[in-house]
Amino acid sequence: MNWMGMLINLFAIICGLAAYIGIMNSKFGKEHANLQYVIMLLTIILACLVGGLLRVAVGYFMGVPVHV
Repeated sequence: MNWMGMLINLFAIICGLAAYIGIMNSKFGKEHANLQYVIMLLTIILACLVGGLLRVAVGYFMGVPVHV
């Protein structure tokens, strides 16, 4: 099993969830509650970017290939 890839995915999901909760609990999120699906989509994209960048960073700095 690819534990490094699983940990990276878990961290990316937690980052996306934390970003979504943080935005929706902020003043901006409360004022724009009708845009929650757009905000959710953007935080999912952010989580994918975080996961992808972590895969590249782990592969580059640790020399461990992390496959999709």
